[in-house]
Amino acid sequence: MGLWLKKAVAFFWFIQSPDSSETLAIDTKPWFTLGRVNQDIDLHHQSCSRLHAALVHHTDGRLFVIDLQSAQGTFLDGKPVPAYKPTCLKDGATLTFAALPTRFIVTVESAGEKRGRSEAKQGTGSNSRRKSDPAMSVRASHLLVKHKDSRRPSSWKEPVVTRTQEEALDMIKAFHGQLVRGEADFATLASKESHCSSAQRGGDLGTFSSGQMQKPFEDATFALKVGELSGPVFTDSGVHLILRTA
Repeated sequence: MGLWLKKAVAFFWFIQSPDSSETLAIDTKPWFTLGRVNQDIDLHHQSCSRLHAALVHHTDGRLFVIDLQSAQGTFLDGKPVPAYKPTCLKDGATLTFAALPTRFIVTVESAGEKRGRSEAKQGTGSNSRRKSDPAMSVRASHLLVKHKDSRRPSSWKEPVVTRTQEEALDMIKAFHGQLVRGEADFATLASKESHCSSAQRGGDLGTFSSGQMQKPFEDATFALKVGELSGPVFTDSGVHLILRTA
């Protein structure tokens, strides 16, 4: 199973004033959550949501920011980041959150992006194949945890879902850890824990093409290699783990 590998060097620069700054390395694990309370990176401002955004590493070295439907928004170089849409961060990108005055400047060295540019020039990379074949399909399984703000906050497991999005993310992180440590296999875990009816099939969604799934789910799935497990993926349905199977 392909999992997150440390292929990028990324630093998050905390710029609070011209005379004061702090640096945090963010290449130490697959994702970091940001928010006002008890997150990996605390946003100490009342305008920020409790669970505001996430920084997610892809296995090819790219770094993404995901706004978790925050109340007052996440901004990349002054432009709002769409909720639940993974947005790639480039070297020198500036992030701001709600009315928090701190600017966050990202410094990234991505082996994956360098490789991607080289393949694009040669016309032999996976990205060029995908663009030339819009009918390309994938097969994937997923494990979904719903929360009270999900599009449909009920499931075969729970007639009424009352957990918060933050609690759903904590559950997904725990399931991810079990899979990474080899304590469970995906199909068994999904059949017991997924809130989607696909749990009856071990989370298997079958084969699908572009345009058939919610965009964040589709983007995450097509970015995976066969056998690769995603980190948390956020959609209107809830929080997912995705395993690409074909």
